[in-house]
Amino acid sequence: MSVTSEFVKEAVAIPAAGPDVELLRKAAQLLARTEVADAVTQALNADGRSLRELQRDTGLDPAFVSRLARGEKLQGGTVASLAQIALALDKTLHISIE
Repeated sequence: MSVTSEFVKEAVAIPAAGPDVELLRKAAQLLARTEVADAVTQALNADGRSLRELQRDTGLDPAFVSRLARGEKLQGGTVASLAQIALALDKTLHISIE
C-alpha cells in the first residue's frame, strides 16, 4: 500500500455516526489520481517514448497524457484511456480492490 493510500485511510477514518460520504469521495478521487499518475509516469519512463510518439500510437492528446502523469484533475480520464496507453506501451492494465 502506498504512502498516499495510508494517508487517505487516516483522513477518512469512519466516525461512530457513520462515514462522511463527501470526504470519502474526495479522498477516493485523490487516491485514484495519485495511483494513476504513479503508474503512467513509471510506464512512460520505462518505455522512453515521447508524448508525441505516444499520441501517434494511441490517438490521445499529449497534454492529456501529461496531465494524467502529473495527477491533475481531469474530465474524461477513463479506464479506456489507461488501457490505450497500456496497450501502446506493451503493458497490461490491472485494476484491483484489495
